[in-house]
Amino acid sequence: MLLGMPYLFTQVPLMLVDVPAMFFLAFAVFTFMRALERGRSWIVLASVAIFLVFYSKYSAWLMLSVLAVISMVSIKKPSAGRRWRTVLQRTAAVAFVSAYLIAAPLLLISDVMSKQIDLLISYQKPGLRRWGESFISIFFYQIHPFITVAALYSAYSAVRKKDLKYAAVIWLMILVVLLQIKRTRYIIMTLPMLALMASYGLQSIKDREIRRFVVSCIVMSSLVVAVFAYKPFLQRMSSVNLKDAGVYLDSIDAEDIEVITIPSENYIINSAVSVPILDLFTNKDFCYDYDTGSLPRAETVEESSLRFTWRYKNPGYYSCDRDQTGEKAIVLISSESGQPVPDHIKQRIAGFYVSNEFEASNGVFQYVTIVKVYQRRPAAH
Repeated sequence: MLLGMPYLFTQVPLMLVDVPAMFFLAFAVFTFMRALERGRSWIVLASVAIFLVFYSKYSAWLMLSVLAVISMVSIKKPSAGRRWRTVLQRTAAVAFVSAYLIAAPLLLISDVMSKQIDLLISYQKPGLRRWGESFISIFFYQIHPFITVAALYSAYSAVRKKDLKYAAVIWLMILVVLLQIKRTRYIIMTLPMLALMASYGLQSIKDREIRRFVVSCIVMSSLVVAVFAYKPFLQRMSSVNLKDAGVYLDSIDAEDIEVITIPSENYIINSAVSVPILDLFTNKDFCYDYDTGSLPRAETVEESSLRFTWRYKNPGYYSCDRDQTGEKAIVLISSESGQPVPDHIKQRIAGFYVSNEFEASNGVFQYVTIVKVYQRRPAAH
């Protein structure tokens, strides 16, 4: 069912934290259920899983409430051979061991975490109000609509069957709706539960072959959307210019490469952060002198969603050696096509010509990354 959610396998750069958090939460749910059923080593394993969830992402803390729901359901409706007292004891054991594991590093990094939480409250929380998606966009575009319809039907089916265990499955979706979490990225942790809801709903289709056909339609159409819609869109994002420029730099005969950035006129983003990204895609060494004189005032970017880019510090290994005598090339990074080049930069590229330029853009975002590579003009004979 997760393959029916094309957002998951196309937005990898956004999910360096979200996907591990999703895995650890699903792992914690699984091991906690096993701990309630079997106890012993599963209690330790569930505690370790909860520890990993706790330190993967702050928003995962709220999602851990699903474990309390699972425990209450198990107490209310214990399985054969397992009394409610046993469930309560094992829940307490998991809670105690988890708290012990979490507390140890918490004492060492509490000051760091408190600053991060302050940042979330003062900076990120107000930013959430300025932009969001709709539930229609999330559940009928980023996620295959058949999954959403099956999940909705599953709620009706569970109520009709009076299936108390279903409460543990739907709990995270209830949180998403009640808290109005309208960004796909922030509900990634809950998607395995949504997949379970959809699977529960599809069980109402008695014919096994029809169920397989529906699931196949979901997966195949999602893959088509990912390959023929998402992929071309991502390949036209301007950040791909840095990758292409890095590949091109590896192909030219230049030993002395200098990177220059033209500051963004509207202060959307600090273009200096493009330099380390370029470095990822080239094997060539280059230098970059970070011009701190063009930085905006702190209050100008205080509420910017990309404020962190203005805190960029240039690593010492990017320092330029003006005595280099090798074949020279200059990489000019700007934030828009045709952006005026300041006079002091014109002086530095005098005697150079544009050997290649990378201007891919899908025209959606305000900020784009344009890269031009200059090489020295051949000496006249």
